[in-house]
Amino acid sequence: MNHTAEPTKVPILRKENIVVDYNLWGTYIVHDLLTNVPSATYILITDTNLHDKYVPSFEASFSEVNAQQKSNARLLKYQIPPGETSKSRATKADLEDWLLSDERDPPCDTKSVIIALGGGVIGDMIGFVAATFKRGIRFVQVPTSLLAMVDSSIGGKTAIDTPAGKNLIGAFWQPSKIYIDLNFLNTLPTREFINGMAEVIKPKQTAAIWDEEEFERLESNASSVVAAIRTSPQVGDRRLSTVRSIVKSLVLGSVKVKAHVVSADEREGGLRNLLNFGHSIGHAYEGILTPQILHGECVSIGMVLEAALARHLGVLDGGAAARLAKCLSSYGLPISSSDPIVRRRSANKHCTVNQLLSVMGSHKKNDGRKKRIVLLAGIGRTYEKQATVVSDRDIRVILSPAVIVEPSTTMPSNVSCTPPGSKSISNRALVLAALGKGECRVKNLLHSDDTEVMLNALVKLKGASFVWEESGQILVVK
Repeated sequence: MNHTAEPTKVPILRKENIVVDYNLWGTYIVHDLLTNVPSATYILITDTNLHDKYVPSFEASFSEVNAQQKSNARLLKYQIPPGETSKSRATKADLEDWLLSDERDPPCDTKSVIIALGGGVIGDMIGFVAATFKRGIRFVQVPTSLLAMVDSSIGGKTAIDTPAGKNLIGAFWQPSKIYIDLNFLNTLPTREFINGMAEVIKPKQTAAIWDEEEFERLESNASSVVAAIRTSPQVGDRRLSTVRSIVKSLVLGSVKVKAHVVSADEREGGLRNLLNFGHSIGHAYEGILTPQILHGECVSIGMVLEAALARHLGVLDGGAAARLAKCLSSYGLPISSSDPIVRRRSANKHCTVNQLLSVMGSHKKNDGRKKRIVLLAGIGRTYEKQATVVSDRDIRVILSPAVIVEPSTTMPSNVSCTPPGSKSISNRALVLAALGKGECRVKNLLHSDDTEVMLNALVKLKGASFVWEESGQILVVK
């Protein structure tokens, strides 16, 4: 892949270290590395799925540019198995032993540079290796998945997973460069592309917690973007040819917001916590449903539930919550754990409320035993400029499939209700009367096909029985 035009650069921590455009992989990255991140040794690390597709062309570009610049730099290569299971202590140790082996002659030293080519697993794990190898060496991120491009590659968070949870052992270690080559998205599997859209849509990025105009752009472009990403992945640029500018704009918007937040709060003192919207509950689902359900899919479910939590607490209106859910759904993301695709992929695995709360209890953003969740106040606004402490009782209400509603005051056993002449209010009155105890007399009930359906449904569900009095003027609900 060759690149001729100057790509877009985004500042982070006062340096223009993020590069975004199409066709960066190859000559552009090699030239930029040799010029701006000089080293005698570069170590390219990727997974076995990506190696044959992208490494040979990079080797050729490296040799060519290296010769042109009369540099003596060498390129070493290492592969790890793909998937979340590689983000482990064992894989990290294997890589470190390889780097320290006598076969690396001359040995890898503190001036060596690691190139992490891959998705979030590669970036997180290889970044942690760079942070700890010989007390820290330089590394660069080359994210190949949409999720990694807009989220995990930016900000210097590196980590591995443990049996106790995700990302519990790691370090902040900023990459020297982040090369976001959008051409990688042409070969990204459709499900992985949709999975990454959660991090683009997610209000932690450019959308609902930051910029309503960006959210509107996501809403208006959903059909054209989805049509493109549902075509077969292929090398080249045909897949995204009709939405190239749209995709770059969406990715660039997300990148700029995250870079801004990281620059203002590198070590998560408060503001950067906003970037975890959807993660508190989403990570709980992921901890139970992984690997069948992907990170972005779980975060999508988490966003909808955390928006519902904000609505339950009275800080978000129902229209904004519904708008968020509709946008996520329009990009093919699940918005509930009962989604048929989620149920099928997870083999109907059940997530109990107690399980979810238990996993949430180990989330690293908590304040001791207190759970902290980012609450929306509207599209483009958060309730606080940091995560808010929320009680288990309120979280349990949102996670539960049903709740028991009891009156807060003692009510008489026989109650009369006079609804206005409205089908919807008449049906609601019927449901409330059926849920109550004792008899309830309903006057002025609007007679319609809809109310007849509701009456029959309540009888079949054994929720109530009905008797008409005064020539059909009063309905007695028992």
